[in-house]
Amino acid sequence: MNQPDYLNAAIKASETLINFGISSAPVDSLPILKKYPGVFVVSFAEMSEQLSMERQNLVTLCGENNQDAVTSVHFDGDRVRYIVAYNQQLPLFIVDRALARELGHIVLGHDGTRPEAVRNAEARCFAHHLLCPRPLIHAIQAFNLRLTTELLGNVTGCYDYCLSCIRRTPGVPVPAELNRAVRDQFMPYFKNLFEFQRYASLKDVSALADLGTYMDEYME
Repeated sequence: MNQPDYLNAAIKASETLINFGISSAPVDSLPILKKYPGVFVVSFAEMSEQLSMERQNLVTLCGENNQDAVTSVHFDGDRVRYIVAYNQQLPLFIVDRALARELGHIVLGHDGTRPEAVRNAEARCFAHHLLCPRPLIHAIQAFNLRLTTELLGNVTGCYDYCLSCIRRTPGVPVPAELNRAVRDQFMPYFKNLFEFQRYASLKDVSALADLGTYMDEYME
């Protein structure tokens, strides 16, 4: 299959939230990766110490496009093993976005047999749905809160580039039952956080940037 399967990526993200009992934000991908079968996670700093290699040389070795995180695939008979290395010196929201992307590669079973651009597109879609699940957007609407970068940043821990990437991800119709399951799992968190956000918004007179076409792409 040489076209990204965005629907499968979005479904797998919702299933991951449910299977790992994630019920609040920001979603931290690192503990999920550490619990995932067949996955070994290590920072570039830890790896450079173990390999007696200069850290910057190790980061460069991972490639120009993989300096936030990279996953290597290893085959052990009929089992697939993954080693995820990440750059812990980057801002936390960048690290989490990168680890969510690498988790997507693993959950989606990417083994290098399909085109890289297709795999990367699916992994990014997975990451965006994991970090900013659609029921969260619906909850914002239900609480009559203005959808802004600041609000979504406060809710998800994602800012700037991460949120702009979320906007560019094609909208996909995640099955309603999965949306309901995720919503129910997050609902106590939603209520507590959004009541505070609504109170704070009454005190805030600053101009906030809207996410523009985000809702148009994600409306069901």
